[in-house]
Amino acid sequence: MSGKKLPKLPEELEEYLNKPYGGLFGNTVLAQVVEEIIADPTMDYRPRYLEEMTGKRPPSIREALKTLVRLGLIENISSDVQHPVYRVVVESKKFVALSLLAYAVIDDRDGTDCMDTAIQDYYNSSLRAKVEPLAIAMNYTGKWTIGGEYSERDTDSGYVTFAAGA
Repeated sequence: MSGKKLPKLPEELEEYLNKPYGGLFGNTVLAQVVEEIIADPTMDYRPRYLEEMTGKRPPSIREALKTLVRLGLIENISSDVQHPVYRVVVESKKFVALSLLAYAVIDDRDGTDCMDTAIQDYYNSSLRAKVEPLAIAMNYTGKWTIGGEYSERDTDSGYVTFAAGA
């Protein structure tokens, strides 16, 4: 936002600044783990790292990770049962939605357009090919002439035929 002064966050909302997703989901272990993994989905996560980042105890981190695996947001990529390693399933629609929500919280707080940019990028990379046609067909009963080429509609079959060099 160039040239605009951002409004000051109301004092009653300042307590939510340091909570996951702006306090929308509370300050639970699960919300903190989700916030961490969505912030850097390219990283491989170990329980010990998440314990250090969140300040939460091992049993609650393990339970949160188990829940996220069950929900399909992360997967265990390690074959070592004693030392699991988790990775975000970036193809998951849940991941996309949580990422957009994280941007929405930032936008509401700072008056930015991060979510709009992320939606545009998602549309261009994932949806455009599904929703925009590659070609448009028309049903025209007359003749077209383009640079010496012509087309004519066969009224019996309904097909348009093209010929070059007419």
